[in-house]
Amino acid sequence: MITEIYWSVVIFFGALLLGYLVLPKIVKAGIFHIFIQHTTEFESDWRDRILKPFTDRMNFVTPNVVTLIGFFLVFLLVYFFSKDASTPLIFWTAILAGFTDMLDGSLARNSKRVTKLGAALDVTRDIFLAFVLSYFLLQKGILTASLFAWFFTGYFFLFIIRMFEFRASGGGFFSAKEDFKFVLDRVRLFLYILGILALILLPVYPSIGTLGEAAIIISIILSWASVLFHSAHLKILKQEKLSSI
Repeated sequence: MITEIYWSVVIFFGALLLGYLVLPKIVKAGIFHIFIQHTTEFESDWRDRILKPFTDRMNFVTPNVVTLIGFFLVFLLVYFFSKDASTPLIFWTAILAGFTDMLDGSLARNSKRVTKLGAALDVTRDIFLAFVLSYFLLQKGILTASLFAWFFTGYFFLFIIRMFEFRASGGGFFSAKEDFKFVLDRVRLFLYILGILALILLPVYPSIGTLGEAAIIISIILSWASVLFHSAHLKILKQEKLSSI
């Protein structure tokens, strides 16, 4: 796995440098801001509209409670994997854990209860869910070390860059006002989890493995593109901050 980690770091670091040093010289800051804002709002707006029938009936629960339920389900997955539970049980528990990821953010926005703590919990739960599912599939020999290394190297780069985006925008390392999670970020995570779910079903449906790996490979490519765009956005934010002093 050392070789995979080395090359994934090289390739994603290349995306970071290309985005930070080159892309801001090609694309005007105003156009880039419009692109980031439009894709961020597009991603959240359609999801919020779809889930509004659910969130309108959930005034009795806070978004953070939904996120904590997601954490509980991930811990439950750890237990199920360790006990070699049935494939359907693991699959449907993973589906429910993933659904909490879609639900908590929409509940927070639709009910105007977005908080800094909620943003931090949401990011942590996303990483936790992806890592737990990936780790146990890696241990079982279902997920390859190469795909594991490439995806989580990209995840690490994106996590660090987004924290500095929050900071450069004038907030802290987590912000309730700024999200900077545009459509590529959601699609890459969705495709990765979709691929992982397909691999969970591999013992029952052997032919689904190729589709699962294809979804993960596409998610890794999108992760590279996300690192590129977020790095450029970070540079633009820092330039604007310096020019305003």
